[in-house]
Amino acid sequence: MLLAGCADKTVPTDHDWPEATYIVTCDGVVPTGFQVSLHKGAGTEKSKTPDYASFDVKLEATATGDLDGDGKPDTVVLLQCHPQPSNGLVEEVQVFNAHDQLIAGLPSPRTLREQTILPPVYDPAGLRVENGDIVAGMKAYGPDDSHASGPSIPITVRWHWNGHSFVRVD
Repeated sequence: MLLAGCADKTVPTDHDWPEATYIVTCDGVVPTGFQVSLHKGAGTEKSKTPDYASFDVKLEATATGDLDGDGKPDTVVLLQCHPQPSNGLVEEVQVFNAHDQLIAGLPSPRTLREQTILPPVYDPAGLRVENGDIVAGMKAYGPDDSHASGPSIPITVRWHWNGHSFVRVD
């Protein structure tokens, strides 16, 4: 099994992302990151932090297309992380080049709060690559929404690779 983001050789573009091993931070909950192996799109890793017992990680969606302009397909991977025990979840997006090497991650949804207290949540069906950009369908919290009811306002966020990182495009 190939460690996603740490490949040093070319791997076929039909990489089995639901069966990959990832290094995740759970959107910064574990700043140093940890390795988790997914099987059928899900995996659990015992926590090495005092705040949580384990982390449940799930692959929510992937999208493929050329993001860095080299003419080869890159892959966007949306991961969901549930620190245990808790009733919350966080999401992070990792982007891999055609050789399955990690290019970068998208900025945290926490950076997209704008007028709301809670960050928006990705809509897995709305994740795609379009004209060299990552287009992410999300739902934002409205004034009458709560953590329990979830967000209700659909938004679309577009990200563009500038050669070093992904930047938001209006």
